Amino acid sequence: MSHQHEIITDEDSNKTIGSHQFPQPIGWKVLVQPNPAKQKTKGGIYLPSQSLDNEEYLTAHGRILALGDLAYRDRKTYEAWKGNWPRKGDRITYGKYAGQKLTINGVKLLLLNDDEITSIVPEDVSISAYVEQR
Repeated sequence: MSHQHEIITDEDSNKTIGSHQFPQPIGWKVLVQPNPAKQKTKGGIYLPSQSLDNEEYLTAHGRILALGDLAYRDRKTYEAWKGNWPRKGDRITYGKYAGQKLTINGVKLLLLNDDEITSIVPEDVSISAYVEQR
């Protein structure tokens, strides 16, 4: 019997890894593949530093690859939290400076605490940067 491994690609480095190479989160940790910040427009123009800062600010989102055994459980009783909490495969947002940044075989990953995830993003929603007009 063969096991199917999920393959993910890092858009910046174009490197790939299989799910059998993911670090396994322990405890309350959640493994996320962050979405890369856009550095060029669709027309190929490189974004200026102000726009890159805005893009990086809004690029605090990604997809959950794995959850630790205790993620979304009470810290004392270990009972599952009530409500709609993120699951493997969900698109999520998190704080810009949250988590531990990892690079595994050239693929950027992020290890977050479960309470650092701020929202679940619906699949049909596009997230992009905005620039305030002054």
